[in-house]
Amino acid sequence: MKPVLSERAITLKRNISPVRQIMSFANPEYFKQLGLDPAEVISFAGGWVNHAAPVELQESYQEIFNDKNLLHKSGGYSPTLGMPECKEALVKYEQHIYDLNGLTPKQIAIGASSTQLTFDLMKVLLNPGDKIALLDPSYCNFPTQIIAALHVTIVRFPVVDVATWKYNADEKIKQFADFIRTEKPKVVLLVSPDNPTSQVLSDDFVQAALKAVEEIGSFLVMDFAYKDIVFLEKIPQYYSLAPSDHFLSIHSNSKWSRSLGRRLGWIEASEDIIESFESVQGSSILCPDTLHQMALTNYIHKAIEKNTFKPYIQQVREQYKKAAQETVTAITEQLGLPCFTPQGGLYTCMKVGMDGAQFVEGMLKETGVLFIPGWGFGRTLQNAIRISYGPLVNDHPKIHQGMKKAREFLDRNSHLQSQ
Repeated sequence: MKPVLSERAITLKRNISPVRQIMSFANPEYFKQLGLDPAEVISFAGGWVNHAAPVELQESYQEIFNDKNLLHKSGGYSPTLGMPECKEALVKYEQHIYDLNGLTPKQIAIGASSTQLTFDLMKVLLNPGDKIALLDPSYCNFPTQIIAALHVTIVRFPVVDVATWKYNADEKIKQFADFIRTEKPKVVLLVSPDNPTSQVLSDDFVQAALKAVEEIGSFLVMDFAYKDIVFLEKIPQYYSLAPSDHFLSIHSNSKWSRSLGRRLGWIEASEDIIESFESVQGSSILCPDTLHQMALTNYIHKAIEKNTFKPYIQQVREQYKKAAQETVTAITEQLGLPCFTPQGGLYTCMKVGMDGAQFVEGMLKETGVLFIPGWGFGRTLQNAIRISYGPLVNDHPKIHQGMKKAREFLDRNSHLQSQ
């Protein structure tokens, strides 16, 4: 008799997750099945950056590979929670870029990626039957990660007015705080800048959430995957907030240093959480990658000493701000459909007036232009799509070309849309 997989594995396999749908849509083999040349597809689907990694980071890897002793060291195990010198460098980075004071190496755990850290962190903070609160919309991979980690209840708080297509988090600060006090989630998980809307939560919104979780004895977790790609002149104060019993954050260098495939991330949390995290991470990845820690450590010290760190971060911000402006302009001129103006990150969301998945599939088949359906990010995006300008940061004409093709599709299929 064939053995049966776990109920959780079977459930995850049967249910179409947003990430699985994104990957299937973006698969070159799927393009070929549709009769499309993968090289000709214009993709607004990828949640990844396409700028150049910092020169000093490239040099750091070269130094390791050119030194047989350093290369030998890079092949050894790291401590479960990361190398002490890398933690010290991350403290220095936070102080240098964000004037974050009070953070210590003992409040840092380095992992394989922010994805892995989020998955393991859920096991540290939550018990089966607990609640976790997400905004609607929010990062599409969170629900799968949470459900795969353990059986908990996800509660959502909408921050998009579907009728006016307005991101209205600041208009609902009191309601969100009351929502936390009423629902009593063990964890409130926020992203800023957000994926998929690229909106930056205000200090008032985050402080109200933090006060509410303190009152009910819960945790506020900030996902800072896009922390270094913010277009606002004034950076939020909570970007400089040290961890506490109630506040912790998840970080990655994958976006700002273009290290998506060189997986590395870290969490900043109270010493108690970090100590508890060690046994969980030891059972999942054993330890983070030594090579990437060595290179990142060397880069941080070198870039700060040479005074190139801040200029590099600012250059990256300007690149994506320009790409965001070009995307919004192309949408406005070619499509005339409502979309969010990005405040950071890599995305905007556009209301399409029909089921987003049907829109994406029809658009791809007829035009070779690929978007991402909004349903996986929350109910508020059921009739919307996510648009990423990240991969096209160096190819603005292709942004306009893609929107022009989308306009032609809508002209041919105007009957599909309902206002």
